[in-house]
Amino acid sequence: FTGIRRCPVEGGFRGHAGFRVEREGGAVRVLGVEPRGGSKAPLEDTLWVLPEEAHPTVLRVRDVVAGGEWAEAVHGFAVRLEHGTLRAHVSVSAPRETAVPLDPPCRALVEGAPGVLGAAAASQGVEAGESWLANRLGGKTVLAHHRAFFQSNLRLVPEMVEEIHRPLDRPARVVDLYCGAGLHSVLAAGPGTRVAGADNNRWAVESARRNAELHHLADAEYACEPAERFAEERAFDGAPDVVFVNPSRFGCGPGVPEGGPRWRPAGVCLVSCSIDSHLRDTLAFRRAGYRPVSLRCFDMFPFSDFLESVTHFAPG
Repeated sequence: FTGIRRCPVEGGFRGHAGFRVEREGGAVRVLGVEPRGGSKAPLEDTLWVLPEEAHPTVLRVRDVVAGGEWAEAVHGFAVRLEHGTLRAHVSVSAPRETAVPLDPPCRALVEGAPGVLGAAAASQGVEAGESWLANRLGGKTVLAHHRAFFQSNLRLVPEMVEEIHRPLDRPARVVDLYCGAGLHSVLAAGPGTRVAGADNNRWAVESARRNAELHHLADAEYACEPAERFAEERAFDGAPDVVFVNPSRFGCGPGVPEGGPRWRPAGVCLVSCSIDSHLRDTLAFRRAGYRPVSLRCFDMFPFSDFLESVTHFAPG
């Protein structure tokens, strides 16, 4: 165990925040969530979780979303920031049954809010500007669709990425279970690396495929299927150098801790945000013949019960 990396919160630390638009007596209020307790609070009182450089962008987004003729239809919006640039993507939410077109506010955001790279309203299939955030991490650009999960702690993700890839030295074959946008495998791979990954989120898999193309990974395959089925059914003609396993807070699904070791990889890297499921999965990998050799934790979610943990395993 090499310790817990605490998250500095002064000056902002998150790259994602959601806001609620409410109406009372004809007045419009925009509320955020105060992480120290989870209560609703005025947007201005919750901006501190975001980097200060992004505050003017968010305030401009609020003015556009809550100030136009479409304000009565909008229930809220979410802002996602790119790692490295802090450019923002905005997702506008409204009931599917609303008759108010949401294309105008999305276009107004792209054209009139500095720092906004794209805006979308999923309930009406509206996409304006760019749909992909270009995150700079580990010396590479990692694309992520705005509807795909991507780590949001701007302060600790670079350090976590460094810890994940610390023991790796130009792996020839990489397997990436619960691959998301392909963050771990794309950063580990070179042009000649053979990569195979799986995730059941189509936006994440499309992101991973675009990243493989961007970085000229000619022998990369990302399947849109459950990681559990992939681990159970897939066979390789050689042992992977590393298997990345990055499940949700609920941990690995049935068969993953047994299926990954079946390929006899030189190493396994388990990354998850729940210490309880991480412990359960660690014990399962031990039973499958892989011993933990290092554990480091990252306080990616300050003021919550969740702790991102990275464990490297070796055979034995």
